[in-house]
Amino acid sequence: MTLLAGRYRLAEPLGKGGAGTVWRAHDELLRREVAVKQMRTPSDLGPGELAEYTSRAIGEARAAGRLNHPSIVKIHDVVPHEGAPWIVMDLVPGTSLDKLLPLPSARVAEIGLAILDALELAHAHGILHRDVKPANVLVGDDGRAMLADFGIAAPFGADPADSSGSPAYMAPERFRGLPAGPPSDLWSLGATLYAAVEGRGPFHRNLPAAVVAAVVMHDPPPMTQATPALARAVGALLAKDPAHRPPAATTRHLLRDAVAAVPPRSRRTGRWAIGAALTLALGVGGGWAASRFAAGPDDVPARFTAAPDACTSLTTAQITRLLGVQANAEPTPDGGCRWINRSGGAEVVVGYRLTTGAAPARPDGAENLTGVADEAYVAPADGGATVWFRRSNLSAQVTYKSPGDDTRERARQAAQLVAAGIG
Repeated sequence: MTLLAGRYRLAEPLGKGGAGTVWRAHDELLRREVAVKQMRTPSDLGPGELAEYTSRAIGEARAAGRLNHPSIVKIHDVVPHEGAPWIVMDLVPGTSLDKLLPLPSARVAEIGLAILDALELAHAHGILHRDVKPANVLVGDDGRAMLADFGIAAPFGADPADSSGSPAYMAPERFRGLPAGPPSDLWSLGATLYAAVEGRGPFHRNLPAAVVAAVVMHDPPPMTQATPALARAVGALLAKDPAHRPPAATTRHLLRDAVAAVPPRSRRTGRWAIGAALTLALGVGGGWAASRFAAGPDDVPARFTAAPDACTSLTTAQITRLLGVQANAEPTPDGGCRWINRSGGAEVVVGYRLTTGAAPARPDGAENLTGVADEAYVAPADGGATVWFRRSNLSAQVTYKSPGDDTRERARQAAQLVAAGIG
């Protein structure tokens, strides 16, 4: 495979977007895995313009590399290769936010606070991110949200005619040719949080021109899945006039209010498809006897003093995505929550357990699983597959059963959604 700067050997592509391709790579000097972004260069540039573009991109990436914060994916190096800049970053085990949405309001507000911290630090150093969107927010296996991809970041006062970014998440003033500033990034944060809780962006359209027109001229549809506190925060951030958007300090107060707000238990209606054979079970019905997780460090306090409300573990949209139908949430006597197909007999059962003391050995055939939580493994189940995972001192179990499906992969997807909602 390709070797960059005599040091970074490309292994496999991890994802591709409008601004470039991200690769998994091996740093042969420090002997570690890294992520490398291959920046896409404009195709209409002459040799001199390409050299200037590459030099500017390298300079801006190096400036972003000086940012050091737990909520920022760290940039370690930037190198030119075949006329394009390549950015070397931390390889973060986890999942991008666009693969997890929609999420509950309180969890979305927590993610918003983390990304706000990252943006505040960047702005304090005179750097605009310019591409805040769900695909550039990573949710790590430990639940931490991080802002990634400073590949098109620019200093304050950058050329207003530069339209780099993702139109559905670009602030209106950028389409008007006005200078971008911190309020522009905060608008993009608002659009990202809207998508995270509603399941789609606030200005989703089928044609690019329609997206731009909606961003500039139209209000977003009312938020139907967000709590009032989160809807207030997002609505304020999406103001068309940057002067009317709240500054970072006010945004932080609004998002903290959204975290603290206790959402009412939603009434979920609908009926199940007859004959469905899908079961997700999280810690209910005796499955805990099979799980075993390593104890965490003694000096790290437990995050959870009580198990979360099981009926808020998966949103209506997530249940619909996993099953293809909706169902009523029914609390169970043991503190869990159940969604039942009374015609076909399938059900979804959700529950949690605080981990204390030793647990029995793992079941036969269990394999470690990455990209879910602090610790996770998967094993075959009767007619499907089961994922057990741990987040701090909280354990959960997810079983997916369905004939003809890739049950191991679907169980992993379901576990990711639950883990992301826990935070």
